[in-house]
Amino acid sequence: MGPPIYDGKIHPNEYVKKMRVYCNLRQITNEQEILKFAITMIDSTINIPENINSFDTLINTLKNHISFTVFKNSCKRKLQALKYISEYEEDNNNDNALNFITDFRTLCRDAEITNIEEQKKYLINALPYNFFKNEFVKHKNANSTDELTKTFEEIVSDYSRIIKNGSIIALRHIGTGKYLSSCDKRYPQQYQNHNQQFSQNIPFTNVQNPIQIQIPSFDYMVYCGDFGPNALWSINSSNNLATAPISYGLDPNSINYESSIQLQHKILLGKSFYTNIFRQSPTSKHFEACCGDNFQFPWSIKHYHNHDNKGNVKSGDIILLQWNNNNYEHAKDIFLRSHDLKFTVDNENYQEVVTHDQRIGGNDQWCIELIE
Repeated sequence: MGPPIYDGKIHPNEYVKKMRVYCNLRQITNEQEILKFAITMIDSTINIPENINSFDTLINTLKNHISFTVFKNSCKRKLQALKYISEYEEDNNNDNALNFITDFRTLCRDAEITNIEEQKKYLINALPYNFFKNEFVKHKNANSTDELTKTFEEIVSDYSRIIKNGSIIALRHIGTGKYLSSCDKRYPQQYQNHNQQFSQNIPFTNVQNPIQIQIPSFDYMVYCGDFGPNALWSINSSNNLATAPISYGLDPNSINYESSIQLQHKILLGKSFYTNIFRQSPTSKHFEACCGDNFQFPWSIKHYHNHDNKGNVKSGDIILLQWNNNNYEHAKDIFLRSHDLKFTVDNENYQEVVTHDQRIGGNDQWCIELIE
């Protein structure tokens, strides 16, 4: 490692630190010898007086030179142009948050910006999306660069939980701990009335002269099971969030609590999760939950604890999944549910998943988990 050189492209304080380290590694410990060596390594284009007898005097002299003014102004321009691009927006493994905050702190130091309010302005200017900006302004009590860094890290961590268009997610049933799943098996065939009509409280109501026939299901069954490939779903939204209200602070690629969504199975390619209100679930005789060729966006997510249902859907949120397909006049307030009841296919037991139009309860709670 060669000796450090001061040419105006480094802060004088940092130059002195590097020089001390360099000399100490070579067992040069005499203060005046280090000072003399530091002076000789200053670029000849930077004129300094000959009577400098301390590092404090040397630092002040370098700061008073025009080259330091240029250096500070350059750092401020870099701060103004600095932008944080989340690693979640790029197809790479770069730790953009670490690189960004390191650059931000270094530029603030080199530009000698110590006023916290001024640092906040530069940081907010560098953040993308209203989500970051709105979250940041909520933290008004930061009074040091370290606290600003902590706030930034908390917001980045929160942002990493946002569910986005195309995210792979899993839905864990709160009551039983099992995951919403599907596989290439079908429900047992049911004997049902050939003439059926939808009822708000009774899923299947006999009409005059009902004919009992065996109705096969051409869709795949849905159940709750252990976490694995069968529990992975791609979540997609039909909404264009570019027109979403700015006050919500939405990432333009996010799934939010006003989105109409579709869940496509990760393994059963081209198959989507929906409910068939004209078929009974195998055990409790609610509405059947199934996976098939339904390419609509019939679901909406409701926050279980925050009833204003605004903002981004995040991994770890406790949600309700509501079926709101407007193609059926009576399809209102139908929610996804699971429970301890089982049904049997090929001598194996599966935990039943249904949709229902009854009172909301604990069995309707799901935790949405971001997988990738």
